[in-house]
Amino acid sequence: MVEALKKIDWYRLRSHNGYADELPRLLKQARTSVEPHAELVAHLTGDETEVSEATAAAWPFLLDLVAHDHTPSREWLLENVCGAIAVAGGSGSAGVHPSWPPAFEASKPALLALLDHGSAGVRRGVLFVLGKGLGDSAPVLPALALRWDEEADPATRLCLVIVATEFAGRGDEAAVSWLRELPVADDEPLARLLVSAATTPDTDVILRGLTGDLEPFLATGSFEMGYDEVLEHVLWLVGPKDFEGVDLVLALVDVLPWRTEALDYLRRLFERDTTDVGLVVPFVPVWIADPDVRLRAFAVWLVGVAGAREHRDLVAERVHDHGVTSLGQRVSTLATSVLLELG
Repeated sequence: MVEALKKIDWYRLRSHNGYADELPRLLKQARTSVEPHAELVAHLTGDETEVSEATAAAWPFLLDLVAHDHTPSREWLLENVCGAIAVAGGSGSAGVHPSWPPAFEASKPALLALLDHGSAGVRRGVLFVLGKGLGDSAPVLPALALRWDEEADPATRLCLVIVATEFAGRGDEAAVSWLRELPVADDEPLARLLVSAATTPDTDVILRGLTGDLEPFLATGSFEMGYDEVLEHVLWLVGPKDFEGVDLVLALVDVLPWRTEALDYLRRLFERDTTDVGLVVPFVPVWIADPDVRLRAFAVWLVGVAGAREHRDLVAERVHDHGVTSLGQRVSTLATSVLLELG
C-alpha cells in the first residue's frame, strides 16, 4: 500500500473536505488504528449523490484495508465508508466524478474475492457494496451463483438475492433471467418474495414473505431498516409491471403489523397522484366503521381526497368520533374538515 500511495499526486485531487493531501497518512494509519476513521469519513464521503475524484483514487486502498483481517474495525469501514461511497456512486448523479465508474469496475474482482471470507458480516458488507454500486452485472452474477451454492448464513443468502434484485430493479435483463432460474426453496420465503417481486409478482408469495419472520431481511442492510423501508423496497421491485402493487398494499391493510405502513404508503401515493384513488374508495364503508382508529381516519381522509360525495353521510357520522390517531389527530376534526371540503 505504501508504495502505491506514493504514485498518486494527492495534492492535485479534491476530496469532500478540501484537498486530498492528508489521505495517504490517514489510509496508512487506518491499518493499525481507528483514530483516522472520522477524518476518512469527512474526506471520502459527501452526500448520497456525490463521489469525489479523491474518493475514486482512494477506493482500492480502502478495499485493501477491508481485505486484511488485522485492520481495526474493518467491518465498520466496510459499512460506513465503503457502503456510503457505493450508495453515492450508484446514484447516477452528476455529482459522481467520471473517474468513479471505472474505479469501481476495476475493484470488482477484489470485492468478489471477499465473498469467500469467513466472516458473514464481511460477506454481507461486500454484497451491500456490490448491490448499491451497480455498474456491470456480468462479473457479479456468476459469483453470486457460486456463493449461493455454498452460503449457509440465512441473512447472507438473502443478500445474494438482494444484489441481483438491485440490478433487476433497474432494468438489467441478465439479472432478471438469473433470478428466474435461481433455485429458491419454500423454506426461504423472504428470498422467494424478492424473486417474485423482481420477476413475476405474485401477491400470495410476497405476502407469505412479508408476514413471516422479517429479522433476516432487517439484518441484511448496512443501514438501518424498518418495516416501511422493506415495503418501499418490495414495491419498488414490483414497479410498473403487469402487477401494479395496489392489490398488495390493500392486502397488507388487513395485516395488523403492516397496517400503518400500508396506509402511509397509500396516503403518499394519493397525495402525489389521485389517478387510482377510485380503486380504494369502495373500501370506505367498511374502513370507516372499523374499530381501528387508523382505518377510520384514513377512510374519512380518502373521501376528501377522492371527492367521494356518495359517502358524505358516512363521514357525517364520524363528526362525533373522538378517536385519536398516532399523530394526535381526532377523527371528528378530520371529518368536519372533509365535510366542509365536500360542501
